[in-house]
Amino acid sequence: MPSSVGRLCAPLFLFQLAASAQDHAPTGLLPPVRLEAGGAPIDVTVGHAAPVVIDFDGDGLRDLLVGEFGEGTFPPERLPEDVGGLARDSFSLGKLRVYRNVGSAEVPRFEDFEYLRAGKEDASIPTT
Repeated sequence: MPSSVGRLCAPLFLFQLAASAQDHAPTGLLPPVRLEAGGAPIDVTVGHAAPVVIDFDGDGLRDLLVGEFGEGTFPPERLPEDVGGLARDSFSLGKLRVYRNVGSAEVPRFEDFEYLRAGKEDASIPTT
């Protein structure tokens, strides 16, 4: 996991809807839950990430997906010709962190993450 030494830690929080017991209709938000992996708060590099909880690998347990941007420059040769007037070297490298649930459905637990892969390298998108 990348180090947060020398950077401001931007921990992730998850907000969940509260629902009525009778018809499961939303009734408001539950208190936020600080997301941890390996017993420490998840540091998202840049504080604009929004977590998504989904069964990513089909094992019946909900995993945690977290977008990440701001580290490195997106390769200009992979951009389309028209980038809307922006400088071709002004795009950051966006990646997707995958935290697999190694706990249970009732008590999810996350350890280290891996990046989503495309072939033999990390999948990435340009971000501004």
